[in-house]
Amino acid sequence: MGTVNCCAVFGARPVSEAMRPYFEDADCIIAADGGFLSLEKLGVRPDICLGDYDSAPMPQRDDLIVLPRQKDDTDMHYAARRILKLGARRAVLLGGMGGRLDHTLANFATLVFLTENGVDALLADETCEVRVLLQGVHRVPRREGCYLSLFPVGTSARVTLRNVFYTLESEVLSAGFPLGVSNEFLDGDAEIRVEEGSVYMLICKKEPF
Repeated sequence: MGTVNCCAVFGARPVSEAMRPYFEDADCIIAADGGFLSLEKLGVRPDICLGDYDSAPMPQRDDLIVLPRQKDDTDMHYAARRILKLGARRAVLLGGMGGRLDHTLANFATLVFLTENGVDALLADETCEVRVLLQGVHRVPRREGCYLSLFPVGTSARVTLRNVFYTLESEVLSAGFPLGVSNEFLDGDAEIRVEEGSVYMLICKKEPF
């Protein structure tokens, strides 16, 4: 495999054709455990298949990476370690939300791991995108028909939030109070200044619950 700039990792949750723009420019596609089933339906052959295959059939490949079922890493997190070894600067994690809540939270942790190791990482499904924002100034283009939400990674984070409907000035986001949920974009870019800690940024489509 040559130079890898962007990796796409497919987890076990279904990934539809509508998600193709998220991975069509990836230099390396990794199927984590049952992720190869979505890729088969999409007509895409993964570059790497790995997993413990405790909940999915094992693909028939000579280069299959079979992981032990008793291990510290989830299959998605093991894939994230491979991304670092490949030297990729960007990563998108698909098929990692919407099923078991513990797996979704584990993938949030993997998102933190990738971001803290210098990878521009995104976790996405058809309704929501999640990124981790470290300390610094972040400009987020307006997304039509979407909410912008911020939650602290850990117990708290201090942020300034401008050019949105609900602004914040050096405000503490606490794990015990969802102050940053369901903000609204205005015209132009939203500006997020993370002053202390780090935050999950969620951009979610507006839809009834």
